Amino acid sequence: MVRKVLAVVLALGVPAALAQETDESREIIVEAPRSVPLAVERSPYTGAASVISTVRIPVFYHDLDLARPGDDERLMTRVATVARDVCRELDRLHPLDPDTDCVKQAIASGTAAAKVAIAQARAGQ
Repeated sequence: MVRKVLAVVLALGVPAALAQETDESREIIVEAPRSVPLAVERSPYTGAASVISTVRIPVFYHDLDLARPGDDERLMTRVATVARDVCRELDRLHPLDPDTDCVKQAIASGTAAAKVAIAQARAGQ
C-alpha cells in the first residue's frame, strides 16, 4: 500500500504544501523557520546578515482513518499541538528573537496539508 507523506513548509512567511509518496508512514511535517540577525560587521550598503533556523516536527496519522469525522478532528488537534511545540523550540533556541505570529503561521500551514490529506482520504485515494 502506498502511503502519503505531506511536508508543510513555512518559508518567507508563505505556507506551501508539498506531497511525496513513501511506503514508510503517513505524516505531516510542521515546519517553522525563524530569521535571526547575526552580530557581524557589515558594510552599511550590504545590510545585516541573518541565519534562518528551522524546526521540523512530524505529525503522524497512520493510526487515523481520515474519512471519519472524529479522526479528521484529531489530526487537526495534533497539527495545532505540534505547531505550538515547533514554535516553543524556536523560542528556546532564540529567546531574544520571539515571533508572535509563529504559532498562527505554523498552524495555518499544517492545516492546509491536513485538509489535503483528509480530502484524499474521503475521495478514497
